[in-house]
Amino acid sequence: MLGMALNTPARLAGLVLAILAALGCVDTPYPEVKVDLRGQPPAPPAVAPSGPVLRVSVAAMQSPADTYASYSRFLGRMGALLGDQVQFVQRRTYGEVNDLLLSGQLDAALVCTGGFLELESRRPGAVEVLAVPVIGGKTTYHSDLIVPAASQARSLADLAGRRFAFTDDLSLSGYLYVASQLRERGLDHGRFFASAIFTRSHDRSIEAVAKGLVDGASVDSLVLESLLARDPGLAARVRVIHRSPPFGVMPVVAPVTLPVETRRKLGAVLLELHLDPEAAKALQAVGIERFVAPPPGHYSDAARVTELAR
Repeated sequence: MLGMALNTPARLAGLVLAILAALGCVDTPYPEVKVDLRGQPPAPPAVAPSGPVLRVSVAAMQSPADTYASYSRFLGRMGALLGDQVQFVQRRTYGEVNDLLLSGQLDAALVCTGGFLELESRRPGAVEVLAVPVIGGKTTYHSDLIVPAASQARSLADLAGRRFAFTDDLSLSGYLYVASQLRERGLDHGRFFASAIFTRSHDRSIEAVAKGLVDGASVDSLVLESLLARDPGLAARVRVIHRSPPFGVMPVVAPVTLPVETRRKLGAVLLELHLDPEAAKALQAVGIERFVAPPPGHYSDAARVTELAR
């Protein structure tokens, strides 16, 4: 994995007043920190299961509060159509969600592209891709390299010796793409950035750039576009200086240990969700038009980037 180091602990401490204490439980050369810009998610209601329970997670591509609020309605309606109760399981990192999938503690999850490729690397064939979302008429997305609007930076090379925000060490758009770009150019990975942090969600990385807490970040283009639509003023605070080629968008996966009939039923419901009026509204609320079967070779380009990055 790409190794980059901070020059001094004091330099990182001076980055922001909004960065909380290091949490340090992911195997990464960077200190792990949480940028507390959104607050905590509401606790899920304590409801005793009355029937079959489907344990589902959504990788925290957005901050936990936003993820919980956005996806609860969608998952609830999906459960109603399945005839099962959905238990929404949240975890802080992509790796933790992957661990739950592989240990049989989750029945399905919407995982990031990089997270899916990590699953395939660790245990090939352990999960089945059930469907992928269509967002903005596409099943692809990009890694956007962003800087504060007033920055003089015009390329990744201009961020040498600067402060940078990554999302998660399994995130294709929030980490692996930049790592691959540096490796491809033969740059000194260990000393390229003066300091780097993991924010654990794309919206936190975007806000860290907008507030000038860091000098740059790599983020999911879909999250950035969603935030720009909700807050047009954000365009005056951040600027995209590089966009990656398109990559296959994140999949809904289920472990192959889940009974075949359950996987088939879940996949069929996902592909027809947009036909249900209530489900269609819930999908619209999270920016998804519908789910489709993944096109052939959907993750081939992302897999090449991931291999280069590591």
